Amino acid sequence: MKAKVLSVFAGLGKTTVGKKYDNVCDLTSSKYRYDYSNIKDEDYEKVKYAKNMVVNPSWPDNYLKSLREAIDKYDVVLVPSNEDIRHLLCEENIDFTFILPSLDSREMLLKRYKERGNSEHLIKEVMGYFDNWSRDAKAYSYPLIILDKDKYLEDLLLELQYINKQ
Repeated sequence: MKAKVLSVFAGLGKTTVGKKYDNVCDLTSSKYRYDYSNIKDEDYEKVKYAKNMVVNPSWPDNYLKSLREAIDKYDVVLVPSNEDIRHLLCEENIDFTFILPSLDSREMLLKRYKERGNSEHLIKEVMGYFDNWSRDAKAYSYPLIILDKDKYLEDLLLELQYINKQ
C-alpha cells in the first residue's frame, strides 16, 4: 500500500500520532529547511521559525528525498500545512489531503501553542494562516478535510481506518 500523505495544520496532533503509531511518520519540514545543529531537542519548539535561523542549502531536495523514503516505508506520512510544502507536493505529483481545523478551534489552538512553548512570532504567523486560509474545498486543487473543534488528528485517522486503536 502506498502511504497516505496528509498535510496537517499546526497543533492538531501530528507529533503525538507520529510517536504513538509505528506505521505513521511525522515528517516536519523545519529540521530540513533550517540548520538546527546547535539547538537542543528540548528547545526546538521555542526556536522553530525564529527569524535568525540559517537556511539549509540542501532545502528542498533534502526534504523531498526523506519524504519519498517515508512514503515507501510508512502507511501514513504527516507533513506541515505550509503553502510551500503543499506547492512542492503538487509540483512533484504527490497525492495528499489537506487537513485544517474548524474556525471555532481558534482559542483551543492558541492554548496548545502556548503550552508547547511556541514563540509569539510563530503563534502570530500560524494564526494568520488559520484566519485567512479558506475552509471551502473548491479553493484547493486537492482534497480538504476540516477537523471538528474537539477532535485531534488521531481521532480522524482512526475514523478513516488509517491507524488502529492502541
